[in-house]
Amino acid sequence: MVLFYSAIHAQTLNERVMKKINEYRTSYGISPLVFEPKAKKANEQMLNYMIATSTMPMDHSQRISTSYPHTFETFADRIYYLYEYNYNYIGENLCTFGDLSTDEERADMIMKLWKNSIPHNALLLSLRYTGFYVDTRVSYNLIINGKTLGGPTRYVVLTTYN
Repeated sequence: MVLFYSAIHAQTLNERVMKKINEYRTSYGISPLVFEPKAKKANEQMLNYMIATSTMPMDHSQRISTSYPHTFETFADRIYYLYEYNYNYIGENLCTFGDLSTDEERADMIMKLWKNSIPHNALLLSLRYTGFYVDTRVSYNLIINGKTLGGPTRYVVLTTYN
C-alpha cells in the first residue's frame, strides 16, 4: 500500500513535515512524494552523525570520526558507500533550529527554512524524485563555529530518492 502523506491525518512531526512537503508540491502541480524506505538508510545515518558530533555539516560530508565505521569527505562518497549504484537520484536537506513547543510549530519552521533557501526549495520542488523520508531528533549540544549553544536544538533531515 502506497501512502501519500498529504492524504492522511498527521500524527508525528515527521508525518506532518511529509504532509506539508506534499501539499507544497501539489500547490505547484507537482506529484506528491511517497514514503520510500530506501531513503531511510541515508537519512538515519546522517541524523545519527549530526547528533553524535553535535554538528550540522553544510556540505553534507562526514569528516569527524564517530562509532560509524567510516568518515566521508563528500556527500557523493557517503551515498555511494551506503547504496553503491542502486539509485538514480538522492537529495538531502538539513536544518536545525531551537526547539519549539508543538509539532505543528516545528513543521511550519522546517518548511519556512527550506522554502526560503533557494537550493533547499529546489529540492522540495524537484521532479527527479519519487520517494522521501523525513526524521528529526533533539540534541542539547549543537556546536556552531566552535561554540556550544544551549539546547534543545532540533535536527532535521529530508532524504529524497529515486
